[in-house]
Amino acid sequence: MQTSHPIKLFGAFLGLTIFSVTFYHRDVRPRVSSCPPSATVGGQLCRGKMPKPLLEKAWGQMGAIAYQAAAQVIESNNTRPQPLDETQKQFLRPYFGDLVDRVEVVYDATLMEDWVAASFKINVGQSNAQVYGNKIYIKQPYQPGDLQQIVLLAHELTHCQQYEELGSLGKFGYEYFKEYKRANENYRENKLEQEAFTLEKEFARWLSEQIETHDRSHHDHSH
Repeated sequence: MQTSHPIKLFGAFLGLTIFSVTFYHRDVRPRVSSCPPSATVGGQLCRGKMPKPLLEKAWGQMGAIAYQAAAQVIESNNTRPQPLDETQKQFLRPYFGDLVDRVEVVYDATLMEDWVAASFKINVGQSNAQVYGNKIYIKQPYQPGDLQQIVLLAHELTHCQQYEELGSLGKFGYEYFKEYKRANENYRENKLEQEAFTLEKEFARWLSEQIETHDRSHHDHSH
């Protein structure tokens, strides 16, 4: 396929972007009486004394709840999803196999603003795509043949693949939140996001090469 202008395939602003995480209490310096007993998880969280491994586990447990709840809400707030089109499948299948036949996409989607459970809140309202299981929600309209949208889908399909490997929405939510906390609440350092960005970069490079090869072949045959 020929293109009339250069296509920037790298650095696409991709889904599940987390801009801020707020871990808050009702009182910045809660009185002892305002916290649950210190032997409980809630009491340790309230006092800020929980060991890091247990804190990561607590984030995971809350993430499992928040992610499953968000999946129900976003599905009810949007139209029915559609399968990938044939062009998208053609380019994505070499990397994702028959996963491309199982995922569904909602375009022009209304995305979730926050993932919330108890005192854990992740703001995801500024992302341009979100994944829940094998459903991908994209804020942009459907753009047939758009290469940047295909690269976006490659990133999101990596999360679909992670979901299938983990086995459920709850397990994905647990792992995503736990790894986010383990990465010191740094979105790019989250292990699941690192996998997605690594694949995105590799896929974008490969896709660019495919388009260049196709363009050269088309040019040669036209002369």
